Amino acid sequence: MSNEELQASNAALKAQVEYLAKQVAQLTKMKMKMLETPEESDEELDVEAQDVGNSSNNTSGSSCDKGASDFKVDILTFEGKNDPDEFLKWLETVERVFDFKDVPEEKKVKLVALKLRKYASTWWSNLTSKRRREGKAPVKTRLR
Repeated sequence: MSNEELQASNAALKAQVEYLAKQVAQLTKMKMKMLETPEESDEELDVEAQDVGNSSNNTSGSSCDKGASDFKVDILTFEGKNDPDEFLKWLETVERVFDFKDVPEEKKVKLVALKLRKYASTWWSNLTSKRRREGKAPVKTRLR
């Protein structure tokens, strides 16, 4: 590599480090705000987090979907704790996201399975393995 190429590469790396430092600062600020105001909803924090990811300094070249509100709505992860109220609250949020995004029924199970963590993920893995062993079809849609 020539000296000019090394300098250009170094400058690009510095720009990326500056960009990441700004994102870390914004996320830290959001976290502090969340700790100060626990009544703020998870949906509001998701929108703020998406704003950080889609800032004008974003060098990855991604563009946000120009839908009804010009922001991304995502499903939060669920860890599977033994708290039915927490699960019902999470499920209600998932339903609102599905309604907002008009998610087809055949995709809902797969999307939810991607958001399961820890105990919930273990439960899902065991369930799908058991169904496979028993020769049953995979779960493709949810039952109401």
